[in-house]
Amino acid sequence: MSSISQIKHVLVVVDGAEHSLTAVDQALAYAGMHEAALTIVVVTENLAFAAAADAMAFAQAITVSEDQRDEHLAAVRERTRNTAIEVEVHSVFEASGLIPGLVKAEGQYADIALIPGVGRWQRDGLRRRISEALLFTGVPTVILPASWNPGPIDHAVLGWNASLESFRAARALLNLAEPDARIDVAIVDDPGVESGEHRGGVQIARLFARHGHSGGVCPISSSGKDTSAVLQNYAVEQKADVLVIGGYGRSRALEFVLGGVTRELIDHQRLPIVFVH
Repeated sequence: MSSISQIKHVLVVVDGAEHSLTAVDQALAYAGMHEAALTIVVVTENLAFAAAADAMAFAQAITVSEDQRDEHLAAVRERTRNTAIEVEVHSVFEASGLIPGLVKAEGQYADIALIPGVGRWQRDGLRRRISEALLFTGVPTVILPASWNPGPIDHAVLGWNASLESFRAARALLNLAEPDARIDVAIVDDPGVESGEHRGGVQIARLFARHGHSGGVCPISSSGKDTSAVLQNYAVEQKADVLVIGGYGRSRALEFVLGGVTRELIDHQRLPIVFVH
């Protein structure tokens, strides 16, 4: 790991249930690698709001919710005992609809946010909404597969389409990648392949080279497959450490029309995926 890491404050968001605790371990290792402070936000849905019309049901629901919050906080705090880095653990305990906005506010003060991926939450809908909310902070947000072992980024694949989000992702990658890293600029179904223009891919690859990185432009044919799957398959085949992509935050209807590349990548991870909005 470079001694001049730009990562000084890491945020990880979990629900604190048993299947989320490996993400706490991953976050501890990642923050330790960067000698960064770590904030762990443990989110718990307050079920009492759904039972507000019935006083007895409300009381029972709030007791159950509070007990779960306390249990999950205790489990996460136990997981962080005796760590050598600065760690803060606190709870977000609210109605499910309010939690993503509160987490978004937390993300605004971090250098990078980590989110455990599919299968590591009690309720997957909450995971998805939190992931989408963090995209709007502008902080690089990493969706973590359970198999990830934190390490330096020596090889990254950048999904490129010359959009503003792609430029932001490229800039973020300059801060995340190790010196002399290999960065492949992957362009799916690029109309500039025959002319050699690559929709700006050559210029961004040249910028990486000027910063001391190797790699180049890698045009890829989708062959009719989803762009999200094509990018992930390419990154996995190339044994990249991460896939980096400009995340699109749009309305649900428009995202559906566009094919939902961002949403598909949020919902399916074969390697760590870094989103930058």
